Amino acid sequence: MMNDFDRLMQEVRTEMKRLKIPVSPNIDPVVRVNRRAKTRFGMCIRVKDRFTIELSEVLLEAPERSCRQTLAHELIHTCRGCQNHGKTFIRYAEKMNRAYGYDIKRCHSPEEMGLTAESIAKKVNYIVRCTKCGTEIQRTRYSSVIADPSRYRCRCGGQLRRIK
Repeated sequence: MMNDFDRLMQEVRTEMKRLKIPVSPNIDPVVRVNRRAKTRFGMCIRVKDRFTIELSEVLLEAPERSCRQTLAHELIHTCRGCQNHGKTFIRYAEKMNRAYGYDIKRCHSPEEMGLTAESIAKKVNYIVRCTKCGTEIQRTRYSSVIADPSRYRCRCGGQLRRIK
């Protein structure tokens, strides 16, 4: 199922305005899709006085309700004094939750978002294993520990060796 994030964001903004939640007027109307984000569902990016909302690609498979509440969460971050998850953020989130039946909170599990484990699984391209305790470190991206594992040690003190 392909969600129309731009349309959903405008609908959620309208809901917020009905409740007199002071969402910023300086929001890019195009929701960016982040293809790498696996551990967060959304992000509000502020550059000077402009905001861009970004959603994880995994939400393309999520129910519309999950997308709406994630957009609402990120749009609340555009309100003055809501760049964190403090009292003002919580007050606006509770207002949206009561009015529209959302479950806006600081974070959600994939299951709460209606996602399966397969839809959020990271692709493992590299594996480094400890020669002492056998602990495996998985990585999606090439990094210095993958390039030269002999420069690093496991928590147990053992040497690391790249196996994939």
